Amino acid sequence: MQTTMKAAIYHGAGDVRVEEYPMPDAPGPGELLVHVKVCGMCGSDVTDWYMTPRAPVVLGHEPAGDVVAVGEGVTAFAVGDRVAIHHHVPCMVCDMCRRGSYTNCATFKKTRLYPAGMAEYVRIPAEIVERDILKLPDDQPYEVGALVEPVGCCVRALDRSNIQRGDTVIVIGAGFNGIVLALLAPHWGADRVAVLDMQQHRLERAQAMGLKTFDVSQEDLKDQLASWTEGKGPHAVLVTPSAQPALDLGFDLAAPGATVMLYAPWQPEKRWPVNLFKLLFQEITLTATYSASPHDTRRALSLMVNGILDPNLLITHRLPLAEADKAWHMTKSAGDSLKIVVEI
Repeated sequence: MQTTMKAAIYHGAGDVRVEEYPMPDAPGPGELLVHVKVCGMCGSDVTDWYMTPRAPVVLGHEPAGDVVAVGEGVTAFAVGDRVAIHHHVPCMVCDMCRRGSYTNCATFKKTRLYPAGMAEYVRIPAEIVERDILKLPDDQPYEVGALVEPVGCCVRALDRSNIQRGDTVIVIGAGFNGIVLALLAPHWGADRVAVLDMQQHRLERAQAMGLKTFDVSQEDLKDQLASWTEGKGPHAVLVTPSAQPALDLGFDLAAPGATVMLYAPWQPEKRWPVNLFKLLFQEITLTATYSASPHDTRRALSLMVNGILDPNLLITHRLPLAEADKAWHMTKSAGDSLKIVVEI
């Protein structure tokens, strides 16, 4: 019987190694064992302040693969099923869940995959099997399953951005999340959507996808945006970079009554000075978002399966597990990659 497997392990900043790792135990009651086929590399995987305290740790939380063993009592899944896997799940009945704050649920915070998504095999706990494992349609590739979690995060962000029909939306940052948010915003009702960035290759890629773009390095940026919005400004500003200049710009651009959405994770000690006069008298709504719930992952899969969001636009690189280190560094550098999928 196989006792070890290959896994991509984060040992510290810039130090990712593919090593032998203990095989997960056979699935217990309610659990699944999945042979991972693909796993996306996420921005959080390359965020060193977040990852280093956990090191050494297996990377990856965007996996999809084949069920190879089922635990006692599992009836919804069978060996051979192709599945998309979420790495956390809420209880759906606590006070937080009843108020829609699923990602603050205690069960959400404690549930996790063993060992993680960027390994040959992963054991899925019963809570996740029960509530957030999604079967992939036969005509959908595994890569769609790997996109369910990150697209689900964008779904949750859009739901929390107070976008109404006819709104103008600005997305700051043309990385994976910014692109997905901009592509989907019209489906939430926005009539005008623009993406802001300072890197020319990112702006060109967004333009190639049919998105309106603005270069934040232009001195007359505010004049350009004022003309584009007919002097009204945006109704929602979604800020995807974890950089204070991006936050400052987003808040500065927000029109009276607008919502400013903070998307990226920040270090625990980070503080942000806000113009309280504008916040109060212009009734600006500041909100934030974190991760995705079972509702969001199902919506994400539906959006891709039904052609609202084309996954082929999002995956720019496919690398084997042996090159997980390369995938990590490419994602870290934020160069010409959008979403890198590691094939396992």
